[in-house]
Amino acid sequence: MYTRWRLYILAVFLVLIGVLLFGCRIWRKRGHQFSALREFSLILGVVLIVETLIVSTLSNYNLGVILPAFFGVPLVFLAFVLPRMGNGFLRFLKYLIAACYAVAIGIFLVCGFFMIRAANEGERVNADAVIVLGAAVHGDKVTWVLENRLNSAMEYMESHPAAICVVSGGQGAGETVTEASAMKKYMVEHGMDASRIYTEEKATNTKENFENSKVIIDEVFGNNARIVFVTTNFHVYRAGQVARAQGVNAVGIPADDVWYLRLNNFLRECVGICVYALRGDI
Repeated sequence: MYTRWRLYILAVFLVLIGVLLFGCRIWRKRGHQFSALREFSLILGVVLIVETLIVSTLSNYNLGVILPAFFGVPLVFLAFVLPRMGNGFLRFLKYLIAACYAVAIGIFLVCGFFMIRAANEGERVNADAVIVLGAAVHGDKVTWVLENRLNSAMEYMESHPAAICVVSGGQGAGETVTEASAMKKYMVEHGMDASRIYTEEKATNTKENFENSKVIIDEVFGNNARIVFVTTNFHVYRAGQVARAQGVNAVGIPADDVWYLRLNNFLRECVGICVYALRGDI
């Protein structure tokens, strides 16, 4: 099913790009000037806007959903008005937009570097305990995001049979059980020993995930336990910084992201890292 959805969405984008390329060619044949830069801006901008429209039907509304369109709309604007932006305010606006995109690209490169580096550290650690950070559940069923996190945690626990697991997450709106209880149920149904799984059912954010889980781990091992945590790959870096701020020395293990949300989550996470940096949290 997932492969079929990938093909459907890929087909939509290929058809869209083909239509735009054909339209630009017709426009030129009618004697209008349309540079390669304007063509690229138009195609990329429209693709980003359509990406937002598609993802908005498949995911809960959040900042990550709208960010592609946020970056796409100015590109479409530039594609149509660039030749008239040679003087006055429009000239200033052109350079302002270019500067904003240059800064954004720089931020994406720096944040991407930190994300990639952080997501390749945890699997080398021989830990006593694994913390799985919660995510939304549908009723009492884990979502695809959470399923990926739990699968990564179970793989680690199978290769480290002495490690325990703390599944962390309270009960949010629209959830009939706590995230932690749904997570434990999923792991037990997939063959994990229930005695190795501890539930932390009060946390409402990443900070509380680590604070509350550390209390449970300290009760089992004392305060010198070696800890890893599992979260979605793009979130490992920022979650690790949150852990350190709470005095939790933990290294992250990445879980796969949902494929159609990768761009949206990456953009949203870059914003999150910037906000944390400006607040002095990382």
